[in-house]
Amino acid sequence: MSCNILYGVCIDNKRELKLMSLKELNLWGNIFNSNILSSLGSLSNLKSLSLTHIFDGDAMEESIGLPAMKNLEKLHLECHNENGWQNLTNLKELTLTDLSCTSNIIQDIGTLTSLEDLVIDGCDVDDNLTLHGFCELRKLQTLAIINSYWNASLPECFSELTSLKYLDISYNNFSGNISMFKNLRLLKYLDISSNNFFGDISMLKNLKLLEYLDLRSNKFSGDISYFMSLTSLRELWLSNNNIEIPSSLAPLFNLSKLQKLYADNNTTYNAETEMHSVDTPTFQLRSISLSCCGDGGSFPQSLNHQHDLRDVDLSNINFKGDQFPNWLLENNKKLETLNLVNSSLSGHFHLPSTSRRGLSRLDVSSNSLDGNIPNEIGAKLPSLLVLNMSNNFFGGGIPISIGDMISLKLLDFSNHRLSGGIPRHLPMGLFIFDVSNNQLFGDIPSSMESMSLLALDLSNNTLFGGIPRWMGTMSYLEVLLMANNHFEGPIPVEFCELNYSLKFLDLSANNLSGSLPSCFNSLSLTHVYLSRNKLEGPITSFFNSSGLVTLDLSNNHLIGNIPNWIGSLSTLSYLLINNNYFEGGIPVQLCELHLLRLIDVSSNNLSGTIPPCLMNTISNDSSRAYFDNSGYDGSIGSFYVDVPIKFTMKCISYFYKATVLTYLSGIDLSCNKLTGEIPHQFQHYRDIIVLNFSHNSLIGPIPPTLADLSQIESLDLSHNHLSGNIPSQLLGLHFLSFFSVAYNNLSGITPQMTGQFATFEESSYLGNLFLCGEPLPKNCSIDGSSSSMPKNATDKGFIDMEFFYASFVGSYIVMPLCIAMVLYINPYWRQAWFYHVEAATMSCYYFVLDHILPKRFH
Repeated sequence: MSCNILYGVCIDNKRELKLMSLKELNLWGNIFNSNILSSLGSLSNLKSLSLTHIFDGDAMEESIGLPAMKNLEKLHLECHNENGWQNLTNLKELTLTDLSCTSNIIQDIGTLTSLEDLVIDGCDVDDNLTLHGFCELRKLQTLAIINSYWNASLPECFSELTSLKYLDISYNNFSGNISMFKNLRLLKYLDISSNNFFGDISMLKNLKLLEYLDLRSNKFSGDISYFMSLTSLRELWLSNNNIEIPSSLAPLFNLSKLQKLYADNNTTYNAETEMHSVDTPTFQLRSISLSCCGDGGSFPQSLNHQHDLRDVDLSNINFKGDQFPNWLLENNKKLETLNLVNSSLSGHFHLPSTSRRGLSRLDVSSNSLDGNIPNEIGAKLPSLLVLNMSNNFFGGGIPISIGDMISLKLLDFSNHRLSGGIPRHLPMGLFIFDVSNNQLFGDIPSSMESMSLLALDLSNNTLFGGIPRWMGTMSYLEVLLMANNHFEGPIPVEFCELNYSLKFLDLSANNLSGSLPSCFNSLSLTHVYLSRNKLEGPITSFFNSSGLVTLDLSNNHLIGNIPNWIGSLSTLSYLLINNNYFEGGIPVQLCELHLLRLIDVSSNNLSGTIPPCLMNTISNDSSRAYFDNSGYDGSIGSFYVDVPIKFTMKCISYFYKATVLTYLSGIDLSCNKLTGEIPHQFQHYRDIIVLNFSHNSLIGPIPPTLADLSQIESLDLSHNHLSGNIPSQLLGLHFLSFFSVAYNNLSGITPQMTGQFATFEESSYLGNLFLCGEPLPKNCSIDGSSSSMPKNATDKGFIDMEFFYASFVGSYIVMPLCIAMVLYINPYWRQAWFYHVEAATMSCYYFVLDHILPKRFH
């Protein structure tokens, strides 16, 4: 009767079911709108009952007539049971899934002493749970408590469940040691993964019948020598613990049935000098994974005896620069996956003598492999889905045979010394193509037009020519990175056809010119990098790119005003439009961007005042901004984008990548024509790291509220017209490592040489004539003013007007007296003086007589 909609089926006026002889009832996937559940008690001969996926909430709350089912042996329940388990003395199998119940209901399961199989999957229980009641289930052979995240400890009495053969308590929050397992000698299957168990693993050595052991994601310690006695073991899962594992695997050599070994994220060590009773392994592994961490010594020669391997992952282990183990490919014809990432391998990469059509994934990235990539790689490994050989020292060209890998989805040849051009023949099914950071040259082949790429990275090469217009037809393209090449010409208007797919666009550091396509308003765009080009005109793109996080248009030739619609980019976090020719004011619409972390509009022609609300814009989220750099993450692998942003901090320009950028916040308005005073609203925005207002025409005092920027590291107010004192409150900035107020009109005494200010030199204060005190050479008088300027100068401005007037009058009195004294002493000068005075007087007389007075006065 599964998968139906029952509306009182088979129910008389007394609401009782009439199927008295029924022994098995499955009501899976029904929708009840009656009290049919309460009527189940009349089925006294029922032996098997399944009540799962019942979709009517009211029906699930009804009381189930379980107490009357004394003959019930098998029960699968997904609805509430308020009556407990009384009278179900014959129950042998109980399965509870997706329940929310009290701890008493779970603890009372101990009354079902006939139980042989108990499965509890995804059941929420309150925090008062204890499992002592389970110790009464002495006949229990199967116990599974999974995906329930119970916070409890296993009682010692669990050791009395000696009939257990299958125990799975994975994905909970159980804690404590596992000493109670040492007597469960009949166990064949033990899974206690994803809990909080700790301690050593020595007590497991007695479980000699174990075939499957999973200890993943706990806090176990010790070494694997305790498993030597587990000769029935077929699968061993130890990942994410603190277990010590020798790279030779010698303690496991006698486990002849072992087929799968997964021990990632433990400690791998070199044990070449250890002696063991068995010199060569008796097992034939199918899967081995020991990735991360430790010093593995030489590459494990025990794998040289393996001929049935399918999956191998020995990544992130230091193998002391061993040669690439080409014998792994040669010996294992059924190999499907080989991951040797960051394994300190060196030498040449060798292919097997015959084709390996079963190999689908090969990753040897981040090693020290050199030489050329073998030309016949496409013929020997024709079935690869993923080929990652990045971050090595390969030279030469990209093999043409790559085009024969018709199944290839991900190809990563980045960070090598590859030269030549991009092959004209590439696999048409490629999703990800990365050849960045090489020495490739030439243009982009037109054969790529038919590819269904999701991510294309050609950055940091010497490719040239124009950006092909046909790239606009790559409708699945999500990531396009072509920075640091020699591309020229305009951005094709056909890029507007990528408005529904493109997320990352990086065309920075090329020779692109022309204006931004006005139709380029991708709704999916999150990060745009167009810096260090020759782009012109106003910003007419991106006004509908509401998901934009990063917009970097710096170092171009853009003009016009900063558009007001920029305030509609609600997710914008990083805005860099510095080193252009923008003019006008800073739009107040920027204040609407509450996720902004970085604003750089320096080196433009901006004028006007700084909007006070701009200080309120910088996000003060203590959890830091989230910088999503996952360009693509799918079944074939991952492709992460980490484009750096150039930002000036502490007078030095750095390139910041995503992992650091999320911790950086600041405002750079330097090198403009801004006027007015510095806004005072800082008290609620303590997260700013960089503040640069230098090289403007700002006036007024330095706001004492700058002291509220408790996390600031770089503060530059130099080359302005600021006046007044330097606020002493700035001494409380304990992270400040760069400070400059040079070339202003500041006066008074410099801040005390304590804390961070003890590290600042004279250059931080230069160009302020009326500043005094350390580290400047000018000393201050006792009252704190400069010894070279009048008293109270800091209160009455830069010039004491009373002193000025007195000196002016005195100079006019002193000068005539000095002239008279000189003429009195020296008769020759006195005679010359009067001669010149007489000559000047006569000249003036005759000039007036001839040119000014009327003739009748002559």
